[in-house]
Amino acid sequence: MTLSGIWELKRIALRNLARHKVKTLLTSLAIMVSVAVYIFLNSWLGGMAIESRRNIVNFEIGAAKLQTKLYFERKDEMPSYENFTDWEIYRDALDREGYNSAPRYVFSGIVFSTAGSAPILVHGVDPAAEALTLHYVPYVDYPHGFGRYVQNGSFEIALGTVAAEKLKVGIPTRPYRMELENLIDFVTQSWNDAEFIRSLYDVALASNDPFAPADTRAVAGNERMILKRNASKTDLDRYWDLIAASGRNDVRINAVIDIKAVPEMIRTDKWDGELMPALRSEDISLVQAAYEYEAFLGAYLLIEEDAQELNQVLTAMIRAGYSGAVRHINQLLDVTVVGVINSPAPLPNGNTAYIPLDVLQDEAGMMLDGAVTELVIRDRNVPDSRLPGASESSAAITAALERGLAAQGLTLPDELAVHTWQEHMEEYLGYEALQTGAPQVLAFLLFILSFLGISNTILMAILERTKETGMMRAMGMTDTQIIITYMLEAGFLGFIGSILGIIVGCLINYPVVKYGFDFSSMSDVLSDGIGFRTTAIFRSVWNVPLIIGTGIVATLIASFMAFFPIRKAVKMPITDSLRFE
Repeated sequence: MTLSGIWELKRIALRNLARHKVKTLLTSLAIMVSVAVYIFLNSWLGGMAIESRRNIVNFEIGAAKLQTKLYFERKDEMPSYENFTDWEIYRDALDREGYNSAPRYVFSGIVFSTAGSAPILVHGVDPAAEALTLHYVPYVDYPHGFGRYVQNGSFEIALGTVAAEKLKVGIPTRPYRMELENLIDFVTQSWNDAEFIRSLYDVALASNDPFAPADTRAVAGNERMILKRNASKTDLDRYWDLIAASGRNDVRINAVIDIKAVPEMIRTDKWDGELMPALRSEDISLVQAAYEYEAFLGAYLLIEEDAQELNQVLTAMIRAGYSGAVRHINQLLDVTVVGVINSPAPLPNGNTAYIPLDVLQDEAGMMLDGAVTELVIRDRNVPDSRLPGASESSAAITAALERGLAAQGLTLPDELAVHTWQEHMEEYLGYEALQTGAPQVLAFLLFILSFLGISNTILMAILERTKETGMMRAMGMTDTQIIITYMLEAGFLGFIGSILGIIVGCLINYPVVKYGFDFSSMSDVLSDGIGFRTTAIFRSVWNVPLIIGTGIVATLIASFMAFFPIRKAVKMPITDSLRFE
């Protein structure tokens, strides 16, 4: 078929569209809605996924972490005994190569206040390094959080908003009136201070709030109160000082620190029933050589004295998961809450606490003796808006670390390794794929179903024009030309609807890209989140390939929807077509 012939078929197809304006308009609008909804939903889900990943990197764990290999293998258990010392050497090596890094000692515990208790994930941190590497630190200050971040040398912690609410420390943002009055009675000693605190709140919801706690719901005079958004920093600082002076922010951390050590004695039942079956075959002889059986005690006694050999024995026991190689030491720490964090990421806002690393080092703290469980790492030249790339891969950071150490005449120990944020968040990323994949599949199915409905419109149009088709065949048009004409006509419908759908989809998407949806008012209901690592604002992104691809796919689908009905129509004898009613 010549180019001029195809052009003539296009003219016929366009003329047919103009002849049936109402059907053209309605079908195009149906395609428009399908394309617009699909573009918006995919852009919004993609935006939430990207924002979640940025929050993980910028606010939670950095681009990568330096840890012991055994710690990473059991990271879900947070084995605090798998730590390392001399972290300053590795930090200096990374700094030489253009990377920021922050030392941490991570452990879990329970925090008790005068009003309650809460399980807490505690991070021992270097405040200055933490502020350089991660970006949740400013969110402890006005206008996001309250108070300030922790400082070296002081037994103080900064808490996430969830933990602060459970412990009833810091400034409450959405208390019930009775809770507020109890707080006022506790922290004030003058009428002026009491009135000052009351002036910072407005009534938010009536006391019949269905999500209110059972002991405060539907009680007259117990409305939900909300802290005024326009409260000044000066007023909030004064409010915080009143609470701090009352002792309400003083809390106690109860934690168990695990220390690994080669046991001096192992009972026979433990030796035969727990240790030996768990050891790797190549480690059995090593451990056996380090102990000697004592029949009188019915136990194996440690006889090895060489420090290097003992370290290998300890490593073998830890790798086997032998509980006797870990000692549990209870620790109590009295600290003061100096700040409450309200960042865009859920983890710093949750049951999380940050305490100066230096106060944990000696007997007054947790006897860490300079140990940390991890170094959080970020390339200082990468903007926060960009997810980690090649420069923040495990191989790139490891190579940079080795170069920095080599410049100091040192090497990276075999037991340490760099693991990226994707490796640490592998389970979450799988869950995220389900969170974004399921709605996208549903949207695509709705997209296809809408085109099946559209195909019915095209089918009816072809049936109504069967006599016209017969006349065209009688005048000499070939079956192929007729099929191409109808497919072009349907394709033009799809193209018009796709263009309109792209325009409408982008118009809907624009404010969600620029401003996002604010779900902060639903924070009480969605206290556990909705699966993404973001707190209140959900934004879309511009996915240009998807937008263009959706328009192309919609056009092609609409075009091919006409193939089977018109193919059936041209198989009908011409005489039957001309008599068709």
